[in-house]
Amino acid sequence: MPNESESLLRRAVEAFQEGKMHSAETACRDALATDERCAGAWHLLGRMAALNGDLELAGDFAGVACELESGNAVFLRGLGEVFLNRGELEVAETHARRALEILPEDADSLALLGRILSEKGEKADSLSAFQQALRLRKDDAEICAHYARALQKMGRGKDAISQMRKAVTLAPESVEYCTSLGMLLEENKRYADALAAYDKAVRLGPDVGFTWYRKGKLLGRMGRYGDGLLDLERALSLAGEVLDCHYEYGLALLMSKRTQEALVAFDRAIALGLDTAALHCNRGVILKEFNRYGEAVQSFHRAVTLDPANVHYINNLGAVALEVGLNSEALECFKDAVERNPNLQTAHNNIGNLLKDRAKGGEALAYYRRSMELAVGDHGQSRQTKSNYLLCLQYLPDMEPAKVFEEHKKWGLESAKLLRPAFNHTSRRIPAGQKIRIGILSPDLCQHPVGVFMEPFLAHYDRAEFEVFAYADYKQGDKVSERLRGMVDMWRETASLGDGALAKQIHSDGVDVLFELSGHTALNRLDVFALKPAPLQVAYLGYPSTTGLPTIDFRLTDAEADVPGRTAHLHTERLVRLRDCAWCYMPHPLASPLVPLPALANGVVTFACFNNMAKWNESLYGMWVEILHRVPGARLRLKARTLLDRLVCEELESFFVDRGIARERLEFSGHAKGIAAHLAEYNRADIALDSFPYHGTTTTCEALWMGLPVVTLEGGSHVSRVGVSLLRTVGLGAGVASTREEYIGKSVALASDLEALAALRAGMRERMMASPLMDGPGYARRFEDAVREMVKGFRAPR
Repeated sequence: MPNESESLLRRAVEAFQEGKMHSAETACRDALATDERCAGAWHLLGRMAALNGDLELAGDFAGVACELESGNAVFLRGLGEVFLNRGELEVAETHARRALEILPEDADSLALLGRILSEKGEKADSLSAFQQALRLRKDDAEICAHYARALQKMGRGKDAISQMRKAVTLAPESVEYCTSLGMLLEENKRYADALAAYDKAVRLGPDVGFTWYRKGKLLGRMGRYGDGLLDLERALSLAGEVLDCHYEYGLALLMSKRTQEALVAFDRAIALGLDTAALHCNRGVILKEFNRYGEAVQSFHRAVTLDPANVHYINNLGAVALEVGLNSEALECFKDAVERNPNLQTAHNNIGNLLKDRAKGGEALAYYRRSMELAVGDHGQSRQTKSNYLLCLQYLPDMEPAKVFEEHKKWGLESAKLLRPAFNHTSRRIPAGQKIRIGILSPDLCQHPVGVFMEPFLAHYDRAEFEVFAYADYKQGDKVSERLRGMVDMWRETASLGDGALAKQIHSDGVDVLFELSGHTALNRLDVFALKPAPLQVAYLGYPSTTGLPTIDFRLTDAEADVPGRTAHLHTERLVRLRDCAWCYMPHPLASPLVPLPALANGVVTFACFNNMAKWNESLYGMWVEILHRVPGARLRLKARTLLDRLVCEELESFFVDRGIARERLEFSGHAKGIAAHLAEYNRADIALDSFPYHGTTTTCEALWMGLPVVTLEGGSHVSRVGVSLLRTVGLGAGVASTREEYIGKSVALASDLEALAALRAGMRERMMASPLMDGPGYARRFEDAVREMVKGFRAPR
């Protein structure tokens, strides 16, 4: 029934033109039910399938239409467009040319041919086809738009923009053309103009998610991630899934330091099927920050697989491999990255970190220096590497304290030139009777030595005289964080804040005395302290030297770690000494009860050092070798995360074996899983050997609590006097050696009298608990006295 099918087809075309796709499809199928040879219905179904993204079905429908009416140029053109969208360019060109044979003056077929030839890279013929089409129909917006995209592909950005502007003028209500103009402007780095085009597009089509997506993505590209978030959220709220939108939203969240939410967005993109190197790389960055290293390795490995030539992905894979102790694999990645790009600043920095952690700090310095050279002009990267460099200096046994100080002072002066104090405190004073507001800023207010050592003060400070504002700058808290949160007057999680915003928050909170607890260690916020948000600023706990920053007024220490008259000249800060001891130790509740001296059962003495391997060096190894020679059969247990790497262990073992120490006398272990397992490792040792020049702090306290006497070698500056302070505080000053020979002799002497060693072990916890080292309330009073000393002259007169 041809007449009925033709009527239904007309109804379908009208519905299609009005955007009523469901009605159009129903009418087409009704027409085919009436006359299955209705070619127009097959053609229209093909167009709708193409619009829905089903190009296979679109090709099937359009193919039937062409079979039924092989001389219809419109149908041939429609099938040619499907083949173009499927990337089958040769077949597409054949159909376009057949359409032109039937209708040589058909502008739409000429435009289609121009698009196909553009994709094939046949620039001249493509331009000719478009120009012919526009001569025939110069005011056709769709042809202008297609021509603009072809011109852009040919590298003629200015002409492309001109043609797309013409399309917008011809169809001023078209969201598609306005969005396309924005994309062309963006591709040609005319970001402000592109943003204006997107703004117009979203006004024209507020319910078109793709346009909001493009606008949000551009704002991120312009560094306005916070603004872009709103547009990307709008895009995601509208119908239809844009996989890239989930990625861009995650990226904007990541750059806004909303890392947990960013991870959710990236995981959503992956679940929907997005699989790009950039996505996996940025996901790996977050997982690394959250210490989920195994998953981070997988993400970076996927990024490298998808884009093996990208040196940044290779470098990131190396960085996370280093975190999990795969030292040698990490070194291979970094060397590969540097070989591919000798100017990759972060790779040089990472090699420096790797060598430092491998007890090769002297070799690390050259890589840090090269990294700093490459980072000139980039304050963030340069400062991070310079902090790594300054920290590395602390580990070197042949580095003079005066040289270390000069390097820190130099850094501080350079920083002061770049970041000047942003707040005026000249007229500010603490009114009589008002509480002193203390601020503590640290990324380590969690299960970390800094958090653990701060807890006794936070648990016992006098709330009638002091208020404490804690700025927890971590990425992710834990049970210790929750415990500390309940001890302070205000707890702020600040990792998402930039330096300027965090400084403003601290200043707005009215902090009087702000404590810096990181120094030049990882994730420090020294730039915040350079802005001087509090009138008095104090360095304490997390770093064994001066910060070098002129805006930090004081450094908290004690008379053993910094002997009066001997170390003040090594600090830019004024030293304020706590009575008795600068530390207060709280043993972990999972620490096992003391076990009998292992040597009594083993028949041999076991020496141990569980300090970070960065604190070790060949000079220290030499003393350990001599101790083992003087104590026949004695063993040496070394534990450090870096020893997870087999090649590192083999290299370290060779040092001792080459000097006459049998392999069976050496025991190496990597990072223990959990604090209980870590502390249990001490139960297999008898005597702890401290590192030099960088003493242990937490490890010394842990060793003592687990019953091991500690032998330490004192030096002339804070970094090599922490052990002196800890041992003398608990009445074990006999373990402090003044020379290398004395260090060896004291270690040998301890091993020679097992009964005395066993008695010392049995009474160790009582000794510690009776000392100032474990007197929490007393420590809080000493801390408060130090704060009072610092605020003298800052109090307003009564």
